[in-house]
Amino acid sequence: MATDRTSQANRMNCLKFDSLGETWINLVNVTLQAGLSADRECYELLGVQVSFPAADQPDAVVARYGDSHMVAEMDKVFFSEEPNSLEHNYASLMSGPAGRRDLQDVIDLLRTRASSKRAVVTLCGPGNGQVPCINVVQFLNRQGLLQTIYFARGQDAFRKFYADGLCVAKMARRVASKLDLLAGRVEGFIGSSHVYHCDREAIDRFLLQGRSFLRKNDGNGGG
Repeated sequence: MATDRTSQANRMNCLKFDSLGETWINLVNVTLQAGLSADRECYELLGVQVSFPAADQPDAVVARYGDSHMVAEMDKVFFSEEPNSLEHNYASLMSGPAGRRDLQDVIDLLRTRASSKRAVVTLCGPGNGQVPCINVVQFLNRQGLLQTIYFARGQDAFRKFYADGLCVAKMARRVASKLDLLAGRVEGFIGSSHVYHCDREAIDRFLLQGRSFLRKNDGNGGG
């Protein structure tokens, strides 16, 4: 019985789908369902793994339920140093193996050592006590595909996960294209997946309207 419960918990914390959007809605659902209330402001689920394709493909869930303004502003966070409404920036905090603040380090490394495990960019705070939500992104050339792995200290599953995911997938495609590879999957490990109590009404509506995309037997219950 204990083994069955452990297996079920592990399955709930490992979300692998054929689209980013399906991963998103199921991440929101499992965070709400299995998460615990933290700091009276959110439900939080620890140690969640996600997996979705890096390919630029039609996504019914993101297209219907995503916020285009959030997508545009998150793109600025990752790829531009111009001001954005989220009031933070990853482009200036990124550092590759040789210290360059872009993806060129990992591209050059994988050109010279295709199987390298050191093709990593880190995102560190500027020393003011602030730490980016996404901290490490690794690129691996395996069996003709560029596989991408990231670690996030925490992600707002409802409002920001899908926008982050689009940007990490875009990073993967940029590196893959420079190496004449196909982009494989994005695999992520989220330390704290959370949804905020103030978003509960919008979340319930999202899960109800998008229920056909939910993994079977997960339900829509709160944490």
